[in-house]
Amino acid sequence: MTISNVALIGASGTLGPSVLSALQKSSFKVSVLNRESSKSVYKDTHTITIPDDLNVQGLTALFRENGIDGLVITIAGSYVEEQKRLIEAAFNAGVERIIPAEFGSCDSADEKTLEILPLMAGKKRVRDFLEEICGKEREGGAGKMTWTSLVTGHFFDYGMASGLMMFDLKAKKAFLQDGGDITFSATNLDTIGTAVVRVLEKPADTANKLLYIHSHSTTQMAVLDILENLTGETWERVQQSSADLLPAARKRMLGGDKHATEEVVSIWGIVSSDWRNRGSLANDMLGLPEEDLENILKGVLDGQK
Repeated sequence: MTISNVALIGASGTLGPSVLSALQKSSFKVSVLNRESSKSVYKDTHTITIPDDLNVQGLTALFRENGIDGLVITIAGSYVEEQKRLIEAAFNAGVERIIPAEFGSCDSADEKTLEILPLMAGKKRVRDFLEEICGKEREGGAGKMTWTSLVTGHFFDYGMASGLMMFDLKAKKAFLQDGGDITFSATNLDTIGTAVVRVLEKPADTANKLLYIHSHSTTQMAVLDILENLTGETWERVQQSSADLLPAARKRMLGGDKHATEEVVSIWGIVSSDWRNRGSLANDMLGLPEEDLENILKGVLDGQK
């Protein structure tokens, strides 16, 4: 199997620009899928205009017409039915590989996570659909389609800047979960982009797999020590209990509070996302080294100035 012509949908989101940049630096021919009503513009990038409703027949024709053999989806993971339509069209059009919108802060293959977070349950439904459709032979001897999902932990650099990692950079305040010494895995946006490219470059090794990656495994206290060293100041420590915070936030989340959903993802992605002992940790296979935490944090702080 050789992949040469890759389409990306979701290029203007949080992760999409980093994935697009990595693809454009690779040897792949790259296209961005852009809905008819979208105002996004991608300079010097081949753009394929797709129907707003993502109807399967229209998408299938466009994938065939443009010779797409790899599809990367970076739209919100909550768009389950939209992803299913993209997947069905890709199957019909002879696409070789799909990378769905997994990229999880939390692990959608973990039963406790599925119980706590409906968002992750949606990601599992997409993966279940992929496993089903990729198990089918296509007509005309086109063979089977394959998939790869990447579980990344929190988007580390983005999460530090946005507060998702439970640090307030401006107020110099750390909200430490369960003492702050729990090891968690997290990945920087550019590294996720690199991982996507490496997956597509190694189609045989990565076929039909849920792969875990990280830029580093660390703790909130380790991050705080570096932040205090870089800023030359002592930060305020706010000790929090995930056992107290999660039930209250989850209740608000189930009531429709979107901010509460972010809070649950934020906390759970810290206390339950240690990939070090996962059998599917793919850093070595994809050639992703552990990154220098101090340099990353320095860059995040510089971005706040």
